[in-house]
Amino acid sequence: MRVLILGIIIFLNFILESTIFQYTRIFGVKPDFTIMLIISYAIMRGSMYGGLIGLVSGFLNDLFYGKSFGVNSLSYMLTGYIIGKSQENIFKDSLIPPALFNIIGVFIYQNLFYFISYLSKVNISYMHVLINIMIPQSIYNGLLGVVVYRYIYKLDDKRFMDRKIY
Repeated sequence: MRVLILGIIIFLNFILESTIFQYTRIFGVKPDFTIMLIISYAIMRGSMYGGLIGLVSGFLNDLFYGKSFGVNSLSYMLTGYIIGKSQENIFKDSLIPPALFNIIGVFIYQNLFYFISYLSKVNISYMHVLINIMIPQSIYNGLLGVVVYRYIYKLDDKRFMDRKIY
């Protein structure tokens, strides 16, 4: 059941991120709810879940909006995998880890995305990305990531999530 619910969440997140969440911009920067989802599951379930959710979410973004196929997939997957590696050492009931790891997750994702784009010969100024995207988005994600994590944590803790559907 967990896989079905997670698939629905990823798909819903993709639809909302493409439509309604575009209007949550503050000073031109929108929060990345995909990273919040990836970080939440990476903290709760580890690097395998974080990487897999990152891969599927990034694949959807690449399929519909990517200029270079695989950039989002690889960046999100590696972000989820790296954050998930510290899963065993995190107190999951605290609000500090989701805020901190969402900030770190934005920096990991954006740096990977910038590096892969740079290798693809896309000309973007790193200082522009750092000042105008990474720092504001990391603060925004750090604040909203706590709320998203609480809801996902409560959903994942429900009994029906462990049921088999076959």
